[in-house]
Amino acid sequence: MTVPVFLHGALATHRRGRILQEALAATATSELPDGRAAVLAFADGFQGADDAEQARLVEWTRAPGHLLLLLPPFAVAPSERPVSWRAERMESSPRGGEGLATVLAPEVSYRLTGRLQAPAMPGATWSDLSVCVGAYRLHPAAGLFAVTCLPLWSLAVLDVPAELQSWLGNLVALTGEAQAAPTPATASLQPDHYGFLVFLLSRPFTDEEEVVAALRSSPVFRFSTEKARALLTELRKRGLVLGVTPTADAYDLVMQSPYAPYVSAIREGSSR
Repeated sequence: MTVPVFLHGALATHRRGRILQEALAATATSELPDGRAAVLAFADGFQGADDAEQARLVEWTRAPGHLLLLLPPFAVAPSERPVSWRAERMESSPRGGEGLATVLAPEVSYRLTGRLQAPAMPGATWSDLSVCVGAYRLHPAAGLFAVTCLPLWSLAVLDVPAELQSWLGNLVALTGEAQAAPTPATASLQPDHYGFLVFLLSRPFTDEEEVVAALRSSPVFRFSTEKARALLTELRKRGLVLGVTPTADAYDLVMQSPYAPYVSAIREGSSR
């Protein structure tokens, strides 16, 4: 592996974690690393965590080079972070995998459904197109939130450590490179800029038209279509928005400003 691998949550002290420590030279951690890294955890631990902890883990994947990978077992209930997804039982073992997926197929009993996307890597889907690996990126330059049905902690991986390392390396390669970005020009940010960033941070948007439509129906924000498009263009030029998603710099600016309480309040209101 070209990046350090960490075991987080219950996986860090579980006997299954010792297999990953041997196969991947993984180390246990109670903190999320600052640099480029892969963090592995049990999916049911993430699913059972409170909203604040889930949000903290997902937010960590905002930075390039950060991979959060959730492993079986799963909770029965569906999850809503960072998008809607769930693991469903399969009636029989899957077929048609590649690489490590072929090795672990007899131990796989779940498939993923929902809005996670299968990444472009070997073994992400089976021959019937059921999904084995699902991923989500908070913005185009972000790291990766990923879930897999493969039991990477299986004793079988000790016989094929190179396959495991290659498989994980394929996911890590999708997280992008951390790059030094120019400091955005923030001195001249106006209240409208902050207000519009708060709106963009209130929930995920897929494109500019969805943003405009949401503003039209918003009982809180009062931006005309023309003003919204102009603000979006300005914030993109400043490097504070990629597409329609605020960057990590933008998030930090808002959360260090007097507008920070509005982000939490509006997110809480939209989730009800």
